[in-house]
Amino acid sequence: MKKQTDDAALEHYSQEHGRCLGVAVRELRTERGLTQHEVAKRAKVSVLWVQRLEDNQLLNTNYSIGRVYRVACALGVELYDFYKRAEEMTGPAPWLRRKKIRKDDQNGTAD
Repeated sequence: MKKQTDDAALEHYSQEHGRCLGVAVRELRTERGLTQHEVAKRAKVSVLWVQRLEDNQLLNTNYSIGRVYRVACALGVELYDFYKRAEEMTGPAPWLRRKKIRKDDQNGTAD
């Protein structure tokens, strides 16, 4: 049962992180006043791919980190910035939260 719970938590986190990654891309693009077409052209990817990235419709496809990197470059940011923003929105992964809770319990600092 624990394995199923862990798998479900991982799947949920992955979906939420992907959604937040798309939100981060859209936010950065709109902050810079760029259209999806302009980003796609700069990144040498299709407009449809940028749309799918922003709408979190790439989960079941095999997209490369290279494409995401090119989108980051097109927006003038580091790839790390995409993932940092997404993590700030989703919070730490469930397995990291559990480790922190266990560590806090050992140190006597858990709430």
